[in-house]
Amino acid sequence: MVARGRFVRKADWARFLETGLLPGDLDPDLAASWLRSRDCGVLPDRLSAPQVPDEILLRKRKETAELRRLARPALLRARAMLKETGLMMILTSPDCIITETEGDPGAIDTGRENRLQIGGDWQETSIGTNGIGTAAASGRPALVHGIQHFCEEIQRWSCAAVPVLDPVDGTLRGIVDISGPTDVFQPQSMALAMAVGDEITQALARLIGEEREALYQQFMDRRARWQNTHMILIDRRGAVLHDTRAVWSNQAIRGGAIGERGEEDWAGEMSDRFSGMDSEILRRDGLPIGMVLTAYRGRRRPLESPSGDPFDAFLGTDPAILKLLEHARCVAGSNVPVLISGETGTGKELLARALHDASSQRHGQYVPVNCGALRADSAASVLFETEGHGSGAVAAAHGGTLCLDEIGEMPGDVQPFLLRVLEDGLPGARNADAPERSEFRVVALTHRDLPRDVAENRFRRDLFHRISTIQFRLPPLRDRAADIPLLARHFLAKAAAEAGRPAPALNRAAQQALMGYPWPGNARELRNDMQALVLFCDRGVIDVPDLPDKIRAPDALPAAPTRATETDERSRILQAMAASDGNMSATARRLGIARSTLYTKIAAYGLARPED
Repeated sequence: MVARGRFVRKADWARFLETGLLPGDLDPDLAASWLRSRDCGVLPDRLSAPQVPDEILLRKRKETAELRRLARPALLRARAMLKETGLMMILTSPDCIITETEGDPGAIDTGRENRLQIGGDWQETSIGTNGIGTAAASGRPALVHGIQHFCEEIQRWSCAAVPVLDPVDGTLRGIVDISGPTDVFQPQSMALAMAVGDEITQALARLIGEEREALYQQFMDRRARWQNTHMILIDRRGAVLHDTRAVWSNQAIRGGAIGERGEEDWAGEMSDRFSGMDSEILRRDGLPIGMVLTAYRGRRRPLESPSGDPFDAFLGTDPAILKLLEHARCVAGSNVPVLISGETGTGKELLARALHDASSQRHGQYVPVNCGALRADSAASVLFETEGHGSGAVAAAHGGTLCLDEIGEMPGDVQPFLLRVLEDGLPGARNADAPERSEFRVVALTHRDLPRDVAENRFRRDLFHRISTIQFRLPPLRDRAADIPLLARHFLAKAAAEAGRPAPALNRAAQQALMGYPWPGNARELRNDMQALVLFCDRGVIDVPDLPDKIRAPDALPAAPTRATETDERSRILQAMAASDGNMSATARRLGIARSTLYTKIAAYGLARPED
């Protein structure tokens, strides 16, 4: 902070202008500012700062509307607090254009003589060393008193200026300044400027937190409807808050803030940056706070296979799989509800999409809904989008397939609502453009034993019978071990093609080791391990030593996920929420996970999230 310069004398300033010699006790920030002022050609006899044209001032006020709104309480206090003190409080844009003034009317009136007024340009390049411009240039508080100013006419003023930095990325958002004539200036002015700057920064942090909370909530509502679709969440500054493929997460998109651009231009630019994705602006109290980008929300092309049969996407010769696929082909052309059960990673969604693509509904949309994320207060929005931001999952599935993913995780208080939706179609309060009644095929997926849940009163019997006219249960990979080498080679070839390298082969010993592993994550786990082998194996043949430790060390085999494990995690989340009084940020900190991860787990376990 510029401070020691109070000892500067008029002769020191004049000597610098004549010889370029700096006083020995001059504060380093002030010395650097004098040199910048001289080098950029500022004339020391300049009488006042420039005044920007009205159109530029209007743009600057628009760009700083949020900052000015958050600073308004402090400015209003200054009107009373600084009355008859000879001091004024000033708020500027990041480039030092004054956007607000409050305080002593006499000081404000006197300031107009030097354009220390709204619209005045107080950058160092315009008027030399001054509190506002020097604080902006150095990024630190600046106290510039009397003769310390570069231009002689401005030396009648003393200024205490503090940069207001963005609490997220540290960028300059504006300057708070307390100015007054040198004969009335008070040392505590810097403390006041710093207190106001800190107040604005804290208000910014609260606003950003509230906006992100709203963004995550709206994102999770949409994620429930598009569970298996690539989605990206961006705040209005262009920061990527979440990417379901973890490619862009926690990155900032250069030039990606809404800024002064119109919403349509911003949405168009984001769509251009993320080609192939639909964009939707998210709002809070009517104002844009960010965007969600979603891939493949339009009509989906049927799965392509060499034979033209969507069920050929399933690889294997195991008799149980072959019989299941034969039965699936038989029912694909009908419109009866289908329930597909099986452990995680067995291919439930792959079978559901094959049923859709082989059916008469293939020209309509395949619309997945994460039933575990539905809550009593959000189910209507997800299924019908009652706020008018779209047609909702039910209408979107008209003429297609409504996939009820993880239906066994649906909270009990939502099950009657879904049953009525399936029985009656769209309710009376529907979108005006929607059909009178949505016609769609229902395919439900679950990893749970629903008949047992029905017997134990955890799932409605009538809803179970409504969704389970046809039932398919996919066997776990450990029960079809003979298919593991075939699947492994398929995943290796696919991963190698994506990486642009030849596919490695599996020798007989490696195949035997893969067949001896229980694969608790089923085909998904096998796929992931083959992708890693393609990246890490530098030879053309994969042998047992190349395999992951879990496969090479049978004694350390991981156990398959159990209901007890899920129950333990669910209990830990509930306990953390209770200990944090429902505050999601505090709950995430207690659990040691990101807030977005917490929302995902809350949705997965069907927990009710308190408003915080």
